[in-house]
Amino acid sequence: MEKAVVRHYVNRGGQLPVKPTIIPGFDADTDVLIIDEPELSRKDLVFEQDGDNTLVRLADSFMILASLENVDAIDLDPLPFLKELYKALQENDIEEILSFLAEDVLWEMGGPQDLIPWAGAWDGKAGVRQFFQLQKEGLAFEKLNPTRFVAQGNTVAVVLEGSGEARTGKAFSGSVVHWVIVKNGRISQLQCYRDTFPIIEAMQGGRPFTIAANGFGSAHYTNKSVTSPRTTDSIVFDEAIFDNAPATVKSARAMYGALQGFKPEDIRKAFAPSVVWHMFGPRDIIAWSGERIGPIAAVESAKQIIETMRFDRFKAVRMLYQDNVAAVLIDEPGVSKASGLPFHTSVVHIVVVNEDGKVASIHNHVNTAEIVEAFLGGRPYTVN
Repeated sequence: MEKAVVRHYVNRGGQLPVKPTIIPGFDADTDVLIIDEPELSRKDLVFEQDGDNTLVRLADSFMILASLENVDAIDLDPLPFLKELYKALQENDIEEILSFLAEDVLWEMGGPQDLIPWAGAWDGKAGVRQFFQLQKEGLAFEKLNPTRFVAQGNTVAVVLEGSGEARTGKAFSGSVVHWVIVKNGRISQLQCYRDTFPIIEAMQGGRPFTIAANGFGSAHYTNKSVTSPRTTDSIVFDEAIFDNAPATVKSARAMYGALQGFKPEDIRKAFAPSVVWHMFGPRDIIAWSGERIGPIAAVESAKQIIETMRFDRFKAVRMLYQDNVAAVLIDEPGVSKASGLPFHTSVVHIVVVNEDGKVASIHNHVNTAEIVEAFLGGRPYTVN
Protein backbone atom coordinates (compact mmCIF):
# COMPACT_ATOMS: atom_id res chain seq x y z
CA MET A 1 0.00 0.00 0.00
CA GLU A 2 1.33 3.44 -0.93
CA LYS A 3 2.27 5.55 2.07
CA ALA A 4 0.14 8.62 2.70
CA VAL A 5 1.66 12.08 3.09
CA VAL A 6 2.64 12.82 6.68
CA ARG A 7 2.68 16.48 7.73
CA HIS A 8 5.10 17.74 10.35
CA TYR A 9 4.54 21.21 11.79
CA VAL A 10 6.86 23.92 13.06
CA ASN A 11 5.62 27.19 14.63
CA ARG A 12 1.88 26.55 14.77
CA GLY A 13 1.47 29.33 17.33
CA GLY A 14 2.56 32.18 15.04
CA GLN A 15 5.96 32.63 16.69
CA LEU A 16 9.29 31.06 15.87
CA PRO A 17 10.15 28.26 18.30
CA VAL A 18 12.52 28.99 21.19
CA LYS A 19 13.73 25.40 20.98
CA PRO A 20 13.96 23.37 17.77
CA THR A 21 11.10 21.02 17.01
CA ILE A 22 12.39 17.45 17.15
CA ILE A 23 10.95 15.38 14.28
CA PRO A 24 11.52 11.61 14.24
CA GLY A 25 10.62 9.34 11.34
CA PHE A 26 10.69 11.96 8.56
CA ASP A 27 10.61 10.25 5.15
CA ALA A 28 12.13 12.42 2.42
CA ASP A 29 10.22 10.51 -0.28
CA THR A 30 6.75 11.25 1.08
CA ASP A 31 6.66 13.58 4.09
CA VAL A 32 6.26 17.35 4.28
CA LEU A 33 7.63 19.80 6.85
CA ILE A 34 5.27 22.77 7.28
CA ILE A 35 6.91 25.92 8.65
CA ASP A 36 4.06 28.24 9.54
CA GLU A 37 5.73 31.42 8.28
CA PRO A 38 4.36 32.29 4.78
CA GLU A 39 6.78 35.21 4.44
CA LEU A 40 9.72 32.80 4.48
CA SER A 41 11.01 30.80 1.52
CA ARG A 42 13.54 28.04 0.97
CA LYS A 43 16.18 30.71 0.35
CA ASP A 44 15.78 31.76 3.99
CA LEU A 45 16.74 28.29 5.29
CA VAL A 46 19.98 26.41 5.76
CA PHE A 47 20.10 22.62 6.10
CA GLU A 48 23.01 21.40 8.20
CA GLN A 49 24.17 17.87 8.92
CA ASP A 50 24.47 17.20 12.64
CA GLY A 51 25.61 13.62 13.03
CA ASP A 52 22.75 11.46 11.74
CA ASN A 53 20.29 14.34 11.89
CA THR A 54 19.52 17.42 9.80
CA LEU A 55 19.15 20.84 11.43
CA VAL A 56 16.90 23.38 9.72
CA ARG A 57 17.86 26.94 10.65
CA LEU A 58 17.30 30.49 9.45
CA ALA A 59 20.01 31.63 7.06
CA ASP A 60 20.44 35.06 8.69
CA SER A 61 20.66 33.81 12.28
CA PHE A 62 21.67 30.90 14.46
CA MET A 63 18.03 30.06 15.23
CA ILE A 64 17.36 26.35 14.65
CA LEU A 65 13.75 25.67 13.67
CA ALA A 66 13.77 21.90 13.58
CA SER A 67 15.90 18.79 13.91
CA LEU A 68 14.97 15.90 11.62
CA GLU A 69 16.23 12.67 13.10
CA ASN A 70 18.08 10.20 10.88
CA VAL A 71 17.69 12.37 7.78
CA ASP A 72 20.51 13.38 5.46
CA ALA A 73 20.64 17.12 4.68
CA ILE A 74 21.25 16.33 1.00
CA ASP A 75 17.76 14.78 0.82
CA LEU A 76 16.23 18.18 1.67
CA ASP A 77 18.59 20.30 -0.44
CA PRO A 78 19.95 18.11 -3.27
CA LEU A 79 20.90 20.80 -5.81
CA PRO A 80 24.49 21.53 -4.67
CA PHE A 81 25.10 17.77 -4.52
CA LEU A 82 23.67 17.21 -8.01
CA LYS A 83 25.61 20.10 -9.53
CA GLU A 84 28.80 18.38 -8.40
CA LEU A 85 27.57 15.15 -10.03
CA TYR A 86 27.13 16.91 -13.37
CA LYS A 87 30.64 18.35 -13.16
CA ALA A 88 31.90 14.77 -12.88
CA LEU A 89 29.62 13.73 -15.76
CA GLN A 90 30.97 16.50 -18.00
CA GLU A 91 34.51 15.40 -17.17
CA ASN A 92 33.59 11.76 -17.85
CA ASP A 93 35.00 10.79 -14.44
CA ILE A 94 33.23 7.44 -13.99
CA GLU A 95 34.69 6.70 -10.54
CA GLU A 96 33.62 10.12 -9.31
CA ILE A 97 30.13 9.62 -10.79
CA LEU A 98 29.79 6.28 -9.00
CA SER A 99 30.62 7.95 -5.68
CA PHE A 100 27.35 9.90 -5.89
CA LEU A 101 25.26 6.73 -6.23
CA ALA A 102 23.62 4.46 -3.68
CA GLU A 103 24.87 0.87 -3.67
CA ASP A 104 21.45 -0.31 -4.90
CA VAL A 105 20.90 2.55 -7.38
CA LEU A 106 18.52 1.98 -10.30
CA TRP A 107 19.70 3.70 -13.50
CA GLU A 108 17.29 3.64 -16.48
CA MET A 109 17.27 4.80 -20.08
CA GLY A 110 14.47 4.12 -22.51
CA GLY A 111 15.21 2.88 -26.02
CA PRO A 112 15.75 -0.14 -28.27
CA GLN A 113 18.28 -2.30 -26.42
CA ASP A 114 19.46 -4.21 -29.49
CA LEU A 115 20.29 -0.95 -31.32
CA ILE A 116 21.52 1.01 -28.29
CA PRO A 117 23.03 -1.57 -25.92
CA TRP A 118 23.19 0.85 -22.95
CA ALA A 119 19.40 1.36 -23.01
CA GLY A 120 17.52 -0.50 -20.30
CA ALA A 121 17.58 -0.83 -16.50
CA TRP A 122 20.92 -1.04 -14.71
CA ASP A 123 21.06 -2.18 -11.08
CA GLY A 124 23.71 -1.10 -8.61
CA LYS A 125 27.05 0.55 -9.21
CA ALA A 126 28.28 -2.44 -11.22
CA GLY A 127 25.31 -2.02 -13.56
CA VAL A 128 25.96 1.71 -13.99
CA ARG A 129 29.62 0.99 -14.72
CA GLN A 130 28.47 -1.40 -17.46
CA PHE A 131 26.11 1.30 -18.80
CA PHE A 132 29.04 3.68 -19.29
CA GLN A 133 31.25 0.96 -20.76
CA LEU A 134 28.64 0.06 -23.38
CA GLN A 135 28.06 3.74 -24.13
CA LYS A 136 31.80 4.23 -24.60
CA GLU A 137 31.89 1.34 -27.07
CA GLY A 138 29.03 2.82 -29.10
CA LEU A 139 29.87 6.52 -29.02
CA ALA A 140 33.07 8.41 -29.72
CA PHE A 141 31.97 11.01 -27.17
CA GLU A 142 28.92 12.66 -25.61
CA LYS A 143 28.55 15.95 -23.76
CA LEU A 144 25.67 16.76 -21.41
CA ASN A 145 25.36 20.36 -20.22
CA PRO A 146 22.74 21.04 -17.50
CA THR A 147 20.60 24.10 -18.25
CA ARG A 148 17.76 23.87 -15.71
CA PHE A 149 16.99 22.14 -12.40
CA VAL A 150 13.34 21.68 -11.37
CA ALA A 151 13.53 20.56 -7.74
CA GLN A 152 10.80 19.38 -5.39
CA GLY A 153 12.18 17.91 -2.20
CA ASN A 154 14.49 15.00 -2.95
CA THR A 155 13.30 14.64 -6.56
CA VAL A 156 14.81 16.77 -9.32
CA ALA A 157 14.19 17.00 -13.06
CA VAL A 158 17.48 18.08 -14.66
CA VAL A 159 17.25 19.51 -18.18
CA LEU A 160 20.40 19.06 -20.24
CA GLU A 161 21.56 19.92 -23.74
CA GLY A 162 23.17 16.83 -25.22
CA SER A 163 25.50 16.42 -28.17
CA GLY A 164 27.91 13.78 -29.32
CA GLU A 165 29.35 11.69 -32.10
CA ALA A 166 28.95 8.01 -32.91
CA ARG A 167 31.86 5.75 -33.88
CA THR A 168 30.73 6.23 -37.49
CA GLY A 169 31.75 9.89 -37.28
CA LYS A 170 28.12 11.10 -37.46
CA ALA A 171 27.04 13.73 -34.94
CA PHE A 172 23.81 13.88 -32.95
CA SER A 173 22.24 16.38 -30.54
CA GLY A 174 19.09 16.98 -28.55
CA SER A 175 17.63 17.98 -25.21
CA VAL A 176 17.66 15.43 -22.37
CA VAL A 177 15.90 15.17 -19.00
CA HIS A 178 17.26 13.22 -16.04
CA TRP A 179 14.63 12.40 -13.42
CA VAL A 180 16.69 12.00 -10.24
CA ILE A 181 15.69 10.78 -6.77
CA VAL A 182 18.04 11.30 -3.82
CA LYS A 183 17.74 9.11 -0.72
CA ASN A 184 20.02 8.97 2.34
CA GLY A 185 22.47 11.38 0.74
CA ARG A 186 23.00 9.39 -2.46
CA ILE A 187 21.21 9.00 -5.80
CA SER A 188 18.79 6.07 -5.46
CA GLN A 189 17.31 6.34 -8.95
CA LEU A 190 18.10 8.16 -12.19
CA GLN A 191 15.96 7.94 -15.32
CA CYS A 192 17.07 9.33 -18.67
CA TYR A 193 14.38 10.72 -20.99
CA ARG A 194 15.56 11.55 -24.50
CA ASP A 195 14.84 10.91 -28.15
CA THR A 196 17.17 8.05 -29.10
CA PHE A 197 16.30 8.17 -32.81
CA PRO A 198 19.11 10.70 -33.61
CA ILE A 199 21.58 8.40 -31.80
CA ILE A 200 20.39 5.40 -33.83
CA GLU A 201 20.70 7.41 -37.03
CA ALA A 202 24.27 8.45 -36.13
CA MET A 203 25.27 4.90 -35.13
CA GLN A 204 23.93 3.61 -38.47
CA GLY A 205 26.16 6.08 -40.34
CA GLY A 206 23.36 8.42 -41.38
CA ARG A 207 20.66 7.96 -44.00
CA PRO A 208 19.71 5.82 -45.76
CA PHE A 209 19.88 2.93 -43.32
CA THR A 210 17.94 -0.28 -42.72
CA ILE A 211 17.04 -1.87 -39.40
CA ALA A 212 16.87 -5.67 -39.57
CA ALA A 213 13.98 -7.80 -38.30
CA ASN A 214 14.78 -8.80 -34.72
CA GLY A 215 11.24 -9.00 -33.41
CA PHE A 216 9.14 -5.84 -32.91
CA GLY A 217 8.84 -4.49 -29.40
CA SER A 218 10.79 -7.22 -27.64
CA ALA A 219 13.94 -5.11 -27.30
CA HIS A 220 12.37 -1.74 -26.47
CA TYR A 221 12.80 -0.62 -22.87
CA THR A 222 10.39 1.87 -21.27
CA ASN A 223 11.28 3.73 -18.08
CA LYS A 224 9.08 2.65 -15.19
CA SER A 225 6.59 5.17 -13.79
CA VAL A 226 7.82 7.03 -10.69
CA THR A 227 4.95 8.09 -8.43
CA SER A 228 4.68 9.76 -5.03
CA PRO A 229 1.75 10.70 -2.78
CA ARG A 230 3.53 14.00 -2.11
CA THR A 231 2.65 16.56 -4.79
CA THR A 232 4.38 19.51 -3.13
CA ASP A 233 7.88 20.34 -2.04
CA SER A 234 9.11 18.64 1.15
CA ILE A 235 9.27 22.11 2.80
CA VAL A 236 6.04 24.16 2.76
CA PHE A 237 5.46 27.57 4.33
CA ASP A 238 1.69 27.80 3.86
CA GLU A 239 -0.49 24.78 4.50
CA ALA A 240 -3.13 26.15 2.11
CA ILE A 241 -0.94 24.94 -0.75
CA PHE A 242 -2.30 21.44 -0.17
CA ASP A 243 -5.79 22.57 -1.15
CA ASN A 244 -4.91 25.42 -3.53
CA ALA A 245 -2.61 24.49 -6.38
CA PRO A 246 -0.15 27.23 -7.43
CA ALA A 247 -0.66 29.10 -10.70
CA THR A 248 1.96 27.03 -12.55
CA VAL A 249 0.16 23.79 -11.73
CA LYS A 250 -3.27 25.23 -12.60
CA SER A 251 -2.01 26.43 -15.98
CA ALA A 252 -0.43 23.07 -16.79
CA ARG A 253 -3.56 21.17 -15.72
CA ALA A 254 -5.76 23.42 -17.87
CA MET A 255 -3.58 22.70 -20.90
CA TYR A 256 -3.63 18.92 -20.35
CA GLY A 257 -7.38 18.94 -19.78
CA ALA A 258 -7.91 20.73 -23.10
CA LEU A 259 -5.48 18.41 -24.90
CA GLN A 260 -7.03 15.21 -23.56
CA GLY A 261 -10.49 16.18 -24.79
CA PHE A 262 -8.96 17.89 -27.84
CA LYS A 263 -10.82 21.15 -27.38
CA PRO A 264 -9.04 23.47 -29.84
CA GLU A 265 -10.46 26.71 -28.43
CA ASP A 266 -9.50 25.75 -24.85
CA ILE A 267 -6.05 24.67 -26.05
CA ARG A 268 -5.50 28.04 -27.74
CA LYS A 269 -6.66 29.84 -24.55
CA ALA A 270 -4.09 27.92 -22.49
CA PHE A 271 -1.23 29.10 -24.69
CA ALA A 272 0.66 32.39 -24.84
CA PRO A 273 0.51 34.17 -28.24
CA SER A 274 4.09 33.15 -29.04
CA VAL A 275 4.03 29.72 -27.37
CA VAL A 276 6.86 27.34 -28.35
CA TRP A 277 5.53 23.80 -28.89
CA HIS A 278 8.37 21.33 -29.47
CA MET A 279 7.66 17.65 -30.10
CA PHE A 280 10.70 15.38 -30.59
CA GLY A 281 11.18 13.08 -33.57
CA PRO A 282 12.06 13.10 -37.30
CA ARG A 283 9.52 15.38 -38.96
CA ASP A 284 9.65 13.61 -42.32
CA ILE A 285 8.42 10.40 -40.62
CA ILE A 286 6.29 11.80 -37.76
CA ALA A 287 4.21 14.68 -39.07
CA TRP A 288 3.48 16.22 -35.66
CA SER A 289 7.13 16.48 -34.57
CA GLY A 290 9.39 19.53 -34.66
CA GLU A 291 9.08 23.03 -33.27
CA ARG A 292 5.90 25.07 -33.82
CA ILE A 293 5.39 28.70 -32.81
CA GLY A 294 2.02 30.12 -31.79
CA PRO A 295 -1.30 28.57 -30.65
CA ILE A 296 -2.60 27.79 -34.15
CA ALA A 297 0.52 25.83 -35.12
CA ALA A 298 0.54 24.06 -31.74
CA VAL A 299 -3.10 23.00 -32.13
CA GLU A 300 -2.36 21.70 -35.64
CA SER A 301 0.46 19.54 -34.25
CA ALA A 302 -1.85 18.25 -31.48
CA LYS A 303 -4.48 17.45 -34.12
CA GLN A 304 -1.93 15.45 -36.12
CA ILE A 305 -1.06 13.46 -32.99
CA ILE A 306 -4.73 12.53 -32.50
CA GLU A 307 -5.12 11.65 -36.19
CA THR A 308 -2.10 9.33 -36.33
CA MET A 309 -1.95 7.79 -32.83
CA ARG A 310 -4.45 6.15 -30.52
CA PHE A 311 -3.46 6.24 -26.85
CA ASP A 312 -4.53 3.45 -24.52
CA ARG A 313 -4.00 6.04 -21.82
CA PHE A 314 -2.42 9.46 -21.44
CA LYS A 315 -1.60 9.61 -17.74
CA ALA A 316 0.40 12.26 -15.93
CA VAL A 317 1.91 10.17 -13.14
CA ARG A 318 3.99 12.91 -11.46
CA MET A 319 4.42 16.66 -11.66
CA LEU A 320 7.31 18.62 -10.17
CA TYR A 321 7.02 22.39 -10.13
CA GLN A 322 9.36 25.19 -9.13
CA ASP A 323 8.46 28.83 -9.67
CA ASN A 324 7.01 29.07 -13.21
CA VAL A 325 8.31 25.70 -14.51
CA ALA A 326 6.67 22.28 -14.30
CA ALA A 327 8.24 18.94 -15.17
CA VAL A 328 5.49 16.45 -15.98
CA LEU A 329 6.09 12.70 -16.19
CA ILE A 330 3.61 10.93 -18.49
CA ASP A 331 2.95 7.29 -19.34
CA GLU A 332 1.83 6.80 -22.96
CA PRO A 333 1.08 3.35 -24.39
CA GLY A 334 -0.76 3.33 -27.68
CA VAL A 335 -1.06 2.22 -31.28
CA SER A 336 -0.05 3.72 -34.63
CA LYS A 337 -3.27 4.17 -36.60
CA ALA A 338 -1.34 3.80 -39.87
CA SER A 339 0.09 0.34 -39.15
CA GLY A 340 -1.90 -0.94 -36.16
CA LEU A 341 1.38 -1.66 -34.34
CA PRO A 342 1.73 -0.81 -30.64
CA PHE A 343 4.24 1.39 -28.86
CA HIS A 344 4.85 2.30 -25.23
CA THR A 345 6.74 5.40 -24.22
CA SER A 346 7.27 7.38 -21.04
CA VAL A 347 7.63 11.12 -21.50
CA VAL A 348 8.76 14.20 -19.59
CA HIS A 349 7.26 17.53 -20.61
CA ILE A 350 9.02 20.70 -19.47
CA VAL A 351 6.30 23.36 -19.29
CA VAL A 352 7.09 27.06 -18.76
CA VAL A 353 4.27 29.41 -17.72
CA ASN A 354 4.44 33.17 -18.24
CA GLU A 355 3.35 35.90 -15.81
CA ASP A 356 -0.14 35.91 -17.35
CA GLY A 357 -0.66 32.26 -16.45
CA LYS A 358 -0.33 31.12 -20.07
CA VAL A 359 1.89 28.28 -21.28
CA ALA A 360 4.90 29.96 -22.91
CA SER A 361 6.66 26.75 -23.98
CA ILE A 362 6.40 22.98 -23.81
CA HIS A 363 9.22 20.61 -24.75
CA ASN A 364 8.35 16.95 -25.15
CA HIS A 365 11.25 14.68 -24.07
CA VAL A 366 10.16 11.37 -25.55
CA ASN A 367 11.99 8.40 -27.03
CA THR A 368 10.47 8.28 -30.52
CA ALA A 369 12.50 5.26 -31.74
CA GLU A 370 9.66 2.83 -31.02
CA ILE A 371 7.06 5.26 -32.42
CA VAL A 372 9.06 5.56 -35.66
CA GLU A 373 9.23 1.78 -35.88
CA ALA A 374 5.47 1.49 -35.38
CA PHE A 375 4.78 4.23 -37.95
CA LEU A 376 6.97 2.44 -40.54
CA GLY A 377 5.18 -0.88 -40.07
CA GLY A 378 7.71 -2.69 -37.88
CA ARG A 379 10.94 -4.42 -38.79
CA PRO A 380 12.62 -4.60 -41.14
CA TYR A 381 12.30 -0.93 -42.03
CA THR A 382 14.36 1.51 -44.08
CA VAL A 383 14.85 5.20 -43.37
CA ASN A 384 15.65 7.14 -46.55
